[in-house]
Amino acid sequence: MSRKIFVIDTSVLLYDKKALEVFGGNDIVLPMAVLEELDKFKEKPGLLGESARYVNRFLDSLRESKLEGGWRTVEDLDLRISFDTRVPEISKDVDLDLGRNDNKIIGCALRLKKDNPENKVIVIT
Repeated sequence: MSRKIFVIDTSVLLYDKKALEVFGGNDIVLPMAVLEELDKFKEKPGLLGESARYVNRFLDSLRESKLEGGWRTVEDLDLRISFDTRVPEISKDVDLDLGRNDNKIIGCALRLKKDNPENKVIVIT
């Protein structure tokens, strides 16, 4: 069975700072919109800021891991993470306002599904 691709929304990471760790055996894609939103929360006091800082440190630690085909691997979790920095392209069949970050995340998932038809692509929000 092929690995699933999970596109994770910012709210998931802010609600549970260790959320990425539960997706072992699969792949995670973090769209640029999520990375930008996380960055905005780093300076916040309380749990939101703590979660944003924790996730950023975790993602920063991936710089030391080997990059294979655009994926960073967390071997002890059997997890691959990729950062989607491309501008979402929405087909004319889908009416999404790309001025909204939620729609950018959906656009990322739609592109992943098109590019990876053999994998199940799931948005977690």
